[in-house]
Amino acid sequence: MTRCLLLLIGLLPATGALAQTQELSLFGTPFSFELPSGWKLAATEERTDMVSAEFVPVQENLNQWGGLICVQSFKLSDDSPAPEAFLDGLARQYRGSCEGEVTYEKLGDVDTDGHPGFHGILGCSRMPNQHASLEESRPFFTKPEGEVGYYRVVSGPGQLVLMHKSMRGDVFAGQNIPLTSANHSEFIASVLPLRLN
Repeated sequence: MTRCLLLLIGLLPATGALAQTQELSLFGTPFSFELPSGWKLAATEERTDMVSAEFVPVQENLNQWGGLICVQSFKLSDDSPAPEAFLDGLARQYRGSCEGEVTYEKLGDVDTDGHPGFHGILGCSRMPNQHASLEESRPFFTKPEGEVGYYRVVSGPGQLVLMHKSMRGDVFAGQNIPLTSANHSEFIASVLPLRLN
């Protein structure tokens, strides 16, 4: 996954001790969400056409995580896909990485702070964990894990914003996926509301 430097506007405490409002600048447009207590910023990068930030629980890192929140924004061009088509494309790429069964459950259109979008659940029953180590300049490999996440693509001003919250754990059978349309609201509630203005 590409890591992109993201300009952080601020980290504002929310009411209550369970979460804090995390505010990011996506090509000059403020985007905020609730970062659960006990999570940290793990990586940021910036390119001319994309910015990204990734968060994990404080005891985890990007080499070995059980929970991940990622926000990416892509500058729109004349041939940029609509949110649903973007998520469809992401699901196709995901299939290329998965060694098990892929689950892609479309949840339909969704409004995010007045901006149209599309959301769904994307998972792999057996995902290899291999990438360049952030701590050392060598490849990093561990045993495959089950991975599933909630994905939302939002059409913002001059950009498409992708936010996902994912979890990893034991390899699972395709029919026993731990995140579905029946329980995704509870899973994503800790980061809501999302604001883009």
